[in-house]
Amino acid sequence: MPHASHRLVRFSDDYDLSGFDCGYAVYNSWLREHAASSIRAGVCAVYLLVEHAGDRERVVGYFAINPTQVASSDMPSNQVRGWPRSVPAWKIGKLAVHVDLRTDADAQWGRHLLRAAIETVLRACDVGGGKVIIVDPDPPALARFYVDNGFRPCAVHGNSACYLKVSTARALLG
Repeated sequence: MPHASHRLVRFSDDYDLSGFDCGYAVYNSWLREHAASSIRAGVCAVYLLVEHAGDRERVVGYFAINPTQVASSDMPSNQVRGWPRSVPAWKIGKLAVHVDLRTDADAQWGRHLLRAAIETVLRACDVGGGKVIIVDPDPPALARFYVDNGFRPCAVHGNSACYLKVSTARALLG
């Protein structure tokens, strides 16, 4: 089997999404059936992790980000001193890795994709601002992944929501 290389690209209709399977039907169908229309509507941006092996290319991960707002009252009070009632934020709306890559514990593809999503959000913050990064894991059991990667639980957008302050993300990523 040829050595595989990976790269992150902006979503394009040129990629075959039919073989993508992260193990969660709702994430698979969103990528195939709703990502393109969400991008066209200006709702979000979607990035694909594309694997190249020999002459074969396949999508093995993706994330979607979108701007949002967070009410300070939904955040832990010790984290929002001096904030107005609501602040600009970014949401990582979807993040998924193909089941084939999840078996490679050494590579930690989920963490790599999350880092890429955070770096993308930080670049957007440089241009348009943003105080916090929000995720709303679905199913809620996925919240543990985000907590293990520096996010903290909060009341935003539901009980399983987690946040990471942009200043903390910058410090973590150096």
